[in-house]
Amino acid sequence: KIDYDEFFRQASDRDCLMFLVQLAVLAPSSHNSQPWRFAVGNREVMLYPEMKRALADGDPDCRQLFISIGCALENLVVAADYYGFQTEVKYHHEGIEVVFQRIQEKPSHGRDHLVFSIPNRHTNRNPYEKRLPNQSFISWAIAQGGTELRIDCVTEPCVKEKIADAVIAAGIMAMESDAFREELSRFVKSNITKAKIGMPAFGVGIPTPVSFVTPFLLKHFNMNKLSKKRDSTLLKEHTPAFFVISSGGDGVISWMRAGQTFERIALEAERRNIRTAPMAAVIEMKQYRKVMQDILEMSFFPHVFFRAGYAKKLTPHSPRLSASEVITQETRS
Repeated sequence: KIDYDEFFRQASDRDCLMFLVQLAVLAPSSHNSQPWRFAVGNREVMLYPEMKRALADGDPDCRQLFISIGCALENLVVAADYYGFQTEVKYHHEGIEVVFQRIQEKPSHGRDHLVFSIPNRHTNRNPYEKRLPNQSFISWAIAQGGTELRIDCVTEPCVKEKIADAVIAAGIMAMESDAFREELSRFVKSNITKAKIGMPAFGVGIPTPVSFVTPFLLKHFNMNKLSKKRDSTLLKEHTPAFFVISSGGDGVISWMRAGQTFERIALEAERRNIRTAPMAAVIEMKQYRKVMQDILEMSFFPHVFFRAGYAKKLTPHSPRLSASEVITQETRS
């Protein structure tokens, strides 16, 4: 739980920026690996990848890692805006530098600011209602694209069906890898875990008794084959909209920008009670990434694919490392 007034009780400029990092670390990440670390100074924050938490088998190119870094960056920038900072973001291949300038002493925004969506946003893999997300949200989300960034919202049943088939096939292919399953099994936890990294099985709707054997099952069986019919129903009948974030580039900076855009859309969705759930396999399996390009008739590279819709059931939050556990050093500022 975030006490937003605590910011004003901080003793120094550096303490204020460390408070903002508390909101940055609530960003989503693949397998809830939280692959980031921060260096905090008096007027700047450096955001770096933590390669010790990289997914060697699930994310060999580190695409999902840098998308996660972009999500954390967006939380940081959103929080800074609320507290009256102007930010300058400098993207580097080894990480991100954010320079802060205080332009207001008190927030000028109301309770509808996106900062209040940060602790509420969660990945919701449950079935969604059939009604489409509000058209104003869809239009707003698409407008987050530009000349180098493209946002597609797919609601047409025939196109959705093609994409759903690709997503399911990609998930099955990913789980054919023994190494991938072994890695995944280390990140999926029981529902009563005290681990701060990884995903309690309740995130995919698994009850507590079954959650104790879920890592074993994931390690030894291609569970996506067994859930193919259920996954097809989820994607084709209980997901009113698919979103795809793509760009003209396919490198570290493009991935970070795509992550930043996803988190902005996810926060706005949360503000409107729309739930989201990224699914990475269709992006990580190269042949199905190409299928996605062909379906959408584009040359841009897809980086983020996610479901969006209204859900009757909410999912508890996954555990987190605290800000103090990922702040590793002080910058020179």
